[in-house]
Amino acid sequence: MSNTKDNDKKKVDNQARQEQKNEMQDANIKKGSRQYSKKTDHL
Repeated sequence: MSNTKDNDKKKVDNQARQEQKNEMQDANIKKGSRQYSKKTDHL
């Protein structure tokens, strides 16, 4: 019988990846990048 399961895969730590993403977003907000300050012409 052949074993076709792939048991060599590494587990993905989604919690750590999400925390790292949130830290990067906070750093970008503090730095001022990705600001959307489109001004309207009609007011």
